Amino acid sequence: MHGPKNSILKRWHALTITPARARRIWRHPYWREQGGYRDINCAHCPRFEAGRVSCGIAFGTPLRKCAASAIEAHLNDCAGMQVLEIGFGRWMLPRNLVRRSGGSWTGIDPGQPPENQAQLGRGGHGQAADIPFADDTFDMVFGIQTLEHWGQIHGGRQPSEYADCMAEVRRVMKPDGRVYLDSPQHFHGHEMFIMGDVARIRAVFDNAGWQDIVVERWRREYAPLEKYPPSAKVQREWPTEISSYSDAEVEEVRDKASVWLLTISARNPR
Repeated sequence: MHGPKNSILKRWHALTITPARARRIWRHPYWREQGGYRDINCAHCPRFEAGRVSCGIAFGTPLRKCAASAIEAHLNDCAGMQVLEIGFGRWMLPRNLVRRSGGSWTGIDPGQPPENQAQLGRGGHGQAADIPFADDTFDMVFGIQTLEHWGQIHGGRQPSEYADCMAEVRRVMKPDGRVYLDSPQHFHGHEMFIMGDVARIRAVFDNAGWQDIVVERWRREYAPLEKYPPSAKVQREWPTEISSYSDAEVEEVRDKASVWLLTISARNPR
């Protein structure tokens, strides 16, 4: 999944997908309401190719295919918006869609050198707990597979409090601005993401006063596609992170879980 061909396909997709095409693919409701959540099961996803019994995203792991699909669905219309990406990394797909749909993209990432100061319209150093921009700057803030790392301790990280991070996100957002965040479940990061504890994750947003919260569960039901169990490599991180769940609960996830993608979007009401 990480060879040269996959890298080429990933870059090609980021270069060629247009906002108009993404809007066509995702123009109809692509979810099924279930228990207050939106479920996007593989068999009913617009990217599912029934004839080939495969995902139409040609690159990446099952998790990366879901992330690409969710990005297409959520970031295809940013006309006139100031948009901040938290933890932008090297994947160009989200920023390309923002820019091509008429938005202005800015990025912050703790992996950037501190001397590379973040400025509007470009990427630079920064993190969710300390966003280097003024109040009421952005119409949208988003992060792709970054939320689970904010409170992570593995590898000697200095974890941030989720309440502090969400307060920072709201501070730099304009009234009625939107936040969009996704995160893998049963993979890595803070323990609530490893365990797939959606109620606890959602409470981060409820407790911070966000409104119009929408939670989507991508690939939680993966049939007829393959199961995607958490790898032995990521499982080695789990003992460092997990302290609030019983051994039996952890073993059940270890033995039975398939990795899936959670997305949360919400409105800043202030």
